Amino acid sequence: MHLRQGEIIYKTFKRHPTPYVFRLIGIAILAVPLYFALYIVWAQTDSAEWGLIGFAVISFFVGLIIAIFSLDYLMDKLMITNKRVVMIDWKSIFNRMEHDAELLDIQDIDIKEKGILAKFRMFNYGYLEIETAASKVCLQYSDCPNPEYVKHFIITQIEKLQSKMHEKREHQAGDEEWSVN
Repeated sequence: MHLRQGEIIYKTFKRHPTPYVFRLIGIAILAVPLYFALYIVWAQTDSAEWGLIGFAVISFFVGLIIAIFSLDYLMDKLMITNKRVVMIDWKSIFNRMEHDAELLDIQDIDIKEKGILAKFRMFNYGYLEIETAASKVCLQYSDCPNPEYVKHFIITQIEKLQSKMHEKREHQAGDEEWSVN
């Protein structure tokens, strides 16, 4: 991400770790039948080295899946600057997408949380959706940590920017001199 002239990053939000841990547990649960099947095949043969090679191959591929998933999940982030909101979304190891929305163009911010469980810090994550003036959804950030706080932080930055713009216009209008001849 390249910052524009005079742009300052105020906050960076990374995805919440709880859904990540749940997905890692899911990957481990899916790998258990593979290890179990290999163990049954290995127990019926006399060759110990083929069993070890099989376990090594399965472990390699499970580790590779976990590494790719982890890089994708942990590298995604939402950044709020003094001029815009930027979301960096890694689609794969070699492909990332950057989406941004100017603060003054933001019309609506919707959040969705997981009901009563969102009151607990461990489950305080949700879905953040930012719509711009063009009425198209510009940013969709899932697993956002504390989405209510993020929403209020963005709204505060928009209000600060609007007040600066209003003060600037008033200052310029006050400097004009009118004369009647």
